[in-house]
Amino acid sequence: MQKIEKHNGFFRKHYYRLFGLFYLIVAVAMFFTGESSSLMSYGYFAIGICYFVVQYFFGGSTEEYISWDEDKIVLKHWCQKEVSYNLSEVDHLNVSDYNLTIKKGVAAGTMIELKGFKPKDIQKLKQDFNLETNLQFA
Repeated sequence: MQKIEKHNGFFRKHYYRLFGLFYLIVAVAMFFTGESSSLMSYGYFAIGICYFVVQYFFGGSTEEYISWDEDKIVLKHWCQKEVSYNLSEVDHLNVSDYNLTIKKGVAAGTMIELKGFKPKDIQKLKQDFNLETNLQFA
C-alpha cells in the first residue's frame, strides 16, 4: 500500500503534550501563589493529567496521511479516525494541486486539502489516479 504523509509542525504534532504541560504549570503556579483556591489548582492539575492520558491513548491521531492500493483509498485527517473508500464503489476521484475529492453516491464522499504534502507526493498521487483511472468510475 502506497502512503504519503503530511508534514505537521512542532505545535500540531505535540498538541496534547503542550496543553497538558501548560495546565500542569498553571496548577503548580496557582497552588504556590495561594491567591486563588487550591480546589481550582487541583482542577487544572486534573485537566493537565487528562491531556497526557489522551496523548497516551490517541497520540497517533495528530498525523495526516493518504494511503492507497488497487482496491481502496484510506484518508486520515488530523485528530480524526481513518476513513477508507473501496475504489469499486467510488463514482469520481479528482486530484488537483490543492485538493483530493472523492465522490461516492448521491451525497457521500469527502475532500481533503493537499496543502502541506510534498509536491512529489502529490505528483505520485496524480499519476496513480490520472484521467484514465477516472474513466473506470464513469
